[in-house]
Amino acid sequence: MKVIIHRGTHQIGGCITEIQSEKGTKIAIDIGENLPTMDGKEKIEVEVEGLNKGKASFDAVFVTHYHGDHIGLYNKILPQIPIYIGEDSKQIYKILQSKLEKAGIVSKQELELIDSFKTYKIPQKIRIRDILITPIEVDHSAFNAHMFLIECDGKKLLHTGDFRTHGQRGKAVIPALKSYVGQVDCLICEGTTLSRNREELMSETKLQNEAEKVFRENKYVFVMCSSTNIDRIAAIHKATLRANRLFICDKYQKEILMYIDSISRSSLYKFYGKVLSYDNNILQIMKDKGFVMLVRDNYISRKAMRLFPKSIFIYSQWEGYLNEKFTEYKHMQKFVPKNYIYLHTSGHADFNSIKKVCETVKPKMIIPIHSESPEEFEKMRIKCLYYKIS
Repeated sequence: MKVIIHRGTHQIGGCITEIQSEKGTKIAIDIGENLPTMDGKEKIEVEVEGLNKGKASFDAVFVTHYHGDHIGLYNKILPQIPIYIGEDSKQIYKILQSKLEKAGIVSKQELELIDSFKTYKIPQKIRIRDILITPIEVDHSAFNAHMFLIECDGKKLLHTGDFRTHGQRGKAVIPALKSYVGQVDCLICEGTTLSRNREELMSETKLQNEAEKVFRENKYVFVMCSSTNIDRIAAIHKATLRANRLFICDKYQKEILMYIDSISRSSLYKFYGKVLSYDNNILQIMKDKGFVMLVRDNYISRKAMRLFPKSIFIYSQWEGYLNEKFTEYKHMQKFVPKNYIYLHTSGHADFNSIKKVCETVKPKMIIPIHSESPEEFEKMRIKCLYYKIS
């Protein structure tokens, strides 16, 4: 088994990993676009022969989840190469891209490409010639995110994608690895948070409880979070109902939530019809009963915020986006008021959770990706070979 990390060893996002068997079968895991940089400089996109350049030689691409830094280059992949993604991830991503197509950001042809994606669903195993791929659903800020167990040439490799253990489904990560993975020869592991401090991250449950306190104490609250961070929205929704407030969002956000409600059996993702789309007809009941409204930098959100000037604003995304050095987020920086409340937790695993995953699968080799500090893996003192990133 041959592994090539085309991008992702010294940066967060934009990961592209190639895995090749001795017989020449080749698959790629993730096809992410670069995330914006603080210096505003554009990163050069990677060209991989046979994947997005020249004559097709890859047999398939597997996408861990629908975040742009993992799927954003799907439109650059040579058309003969099939792209696999989780069944629910495909539908959520299409809702998002449909919105961007209406805004003129995504072309109609790019939107239609999503329909051609092949899907997988646990506990399904997928065989691409002599490579066997087992998707394992994990906890992340994206719904329906996956790790991949790759087996070929008598070897086992685990690619973690993005994951965490402090979300609502986080307790299932380690048991799943024990049941379906076991010891591996190689672990390709994300380390997003390793460039930050080692403090234990707030759980989604605690965030929900903190949000409920704010909602009970304040009649009008606006919340800014990612439209596809389903666990966060579910926590905000539950806290809203417990505080006896209305839960408001725009029609695009409601479409995503209604899809999640329709496919999930978990009570966590049942919105019980308690989601209202913002319009002028509900202004009076909003004033009378109080509300929590999900907002983003658009006309509807700005209008609502003007009508309720004595409201509270909660910012629930990575705070680094508000750093003025991130020039690509100037619109967001102008939208978020200076007196916001910060209530957020990461979609990525902390140091101890990453170490626990390493200890569970006992790899012979660890290859760090999706990290600005890959050297931090050595500080975990896992007994194995660390792939030296020069």
